[in-house]
Amino acid sequence: MFIFKTLKESSQELKKLNTLITCSLLLAICVVLGLLGTVMLGQFIRISFNYLPIALGSMLFGPVAGSILGALSDILNYILAPKGPFYPGFTINAVITGLIYGFGFYRKRITIKRIALIKAILVIFVDILLSTYWLSDLYGQAFLVLLPMRALKSIIMLPIDVAMLYFVLTRLPALLKINRKESL
Repeated sequence: MFIFKTLKESSQELKKLNTLITCSLLLAICVVLGLLGTVMLGQFIRISFNYLPIALGSMLFGPVAGSILGALSDILNYILAPKGPFYPGFTINAVITGLIYGFGFYRKRITIKRIALIKAILVIFVDILLSTYWLSDLYGQAFLVLLPMRALKSIIMLPIDVAMLYFVLTRLPALLKINRKESL
């Protein structure tokens, strides 16, 4: 099966020293972007770009590395600069995000269409549905009250996120001379 084969190949990537060093650097970038590149618009709306290193790590090393990057960046960002109470649901979101990026980008041809599809899946299921559910549970707010403003933010940010992902996933590996195996 595709899923198990991809998970096995991705877990094998973690045995390489170069992978661990690159993931460590991407994790550091995640934490910096989480600390300095996050804008809070009220209690329920957050704009952040720390998904970019997670997507890059997922593309380069697969869903296992991406999910670990996501979980560690969420936990470290909370430890270093908490923006509310710790809630494990958001760590689950970060793991799911790394997995989806990994399955969508690992050893695949990176196109605008692929990026838009993967990002749309993440926006609908993780950003709009899951995150809104976690927030409603955490703060005792009605899900349907939070949903419209969170959905609007996600829809506005979608084209910006797709453009940024396209640049990072297509240009950055070449600039950094990172070798990447691609199976079409």
